[in-house]
Amino acid sequence: MDRFMRRPVDRRGLLRGAAIGAGAVSLGMGGVGYYGQIARAQDSSSSSFDPEACYQAFPDAVTVQYERMGDPPYKIAVSNSYIGNVWRTQMIKLAYAYSKSPDVADLIDQEFFTCVTNDRDDAAQQAAIENMISNGAQAVVILANTPTALVQTVQQARADGIVIVSFDTTVHPEPPDPSIDTGVTVNEDQVEMGRKLAQFLVEQTGGEGKILMVNGVQGTGVDQERRLGAQEVWDQNPGISIVEVVGDWDPGKAQTATATALAANPDFAGVWCQGGTDGVVRAFLDAGIPIPPIAGEAENGFRKQMLEYKDQFQGLSIGQSPALVAVSIRAALSLLMGEPVPSAVAMPLPMATTDELVPGVNVFPDAPDNFFTATSIPSCGVNLSYEEIEAQQI
Repeated sequence: MDRFMRRPVDRRGLLRGAAIGAGAVSLGMGGVGYYGQIARAQDSSSSSFDPEACYQAFPDAVTVQYERMGDPPYKIAVSNSYIGNVWRTQMIKLAYAYSKSPDVADLIDQEFFTCVTNDRDDAAQQAAIENMISNGAQAVVILANTPTALVQTVQQARADGIVIVSFDTTVHPEPPDPSIDTGVTVNEDQVEMGRKLAQFLVEQTGGEGKILMVNGVQGTGVDQERRLGAQEVWDQNPGISIVEVVGDWDPGKAQTATATALAANPDFAGVWCQGGTDGVVRAFLDAGIPIPPIAGEAENGFRKQMLEYKDQFQGLSIGQSPALVAVSIRAALSLLMGEPVPSAVAMPLPMATTDELVPGVNVFPDAPDNFFTATSIPSCGVNLSYEEIEAQQI
């Protein structure tokens, strides 16, 4: 926080911007999947930032473009709401690594750039964002604690011309109100992720049996939306019953919650898990209970288990990429430079079944279990290695 105890800035002098155009922006994925992008980038001599390919849009997104905010380098800060699991730690390290990468290093004020965490405290996160802005931040990238708590803070920031980009748990009013400007969002389709995880289990179980749901951090938009997608599938399959526990997207907590559930329910037909999935597998192994089909996150440990125990269970791994923070920083830079960005940027879901795993491409045998595998988004110029990410001190 001491990095922000600087001179205040005249917020009235900051440029104001407005969204332009009301037409929907086409998703335009062109049939190229996430790992198809990686393979294409690896086969190419260049995988630099391509705004047309990077800034795909959710349906009904509009084009947002502001007046150019002077010349770089720009003052950007990241506001994070939680650091109690490995995904968040890796996300923060990835933010610092990306800010120093050759494509953007000269565009970012390196002395100013930082990431501040306020652990599950809406009021503290509001105050931190206001502090960032009063001390000169021209753009704030936000991973919110809850979707609605920061709406007023962000609305005021936008009225003062501050660029706001939120990701993962994004900032938005409930119900949605297009007249309220809460900036640009960057995310994967969380509802679709929850739906795909559930659909995999329906296919594996024939739509019959008891499913363990290992949920994430309660109250977050990501957790809510993923469970919403899953519930749509469960509602269509009355032969499935649900037991829910909370794992906080953390392997240790997920393992403990699963072990407790197994003590009363040794007959699970499948597991739907938002995160900490390698802990779920360890709980089954420790209990000596056959591992059922598991649909979970993209932790390297889970994907290594999918390979090691491929004769015992089938898995689906879908990643919420920590690299969302890098794309959000990139989007903030584009907006600061007066370039167009969709109001809701859609990232593809990085997913793989057991049969689709390729060591060195989407699972890394020599990397730690807690490393999240989905770190590259080539079309956005995000190509960070495990070594580059882990070298960051936070």
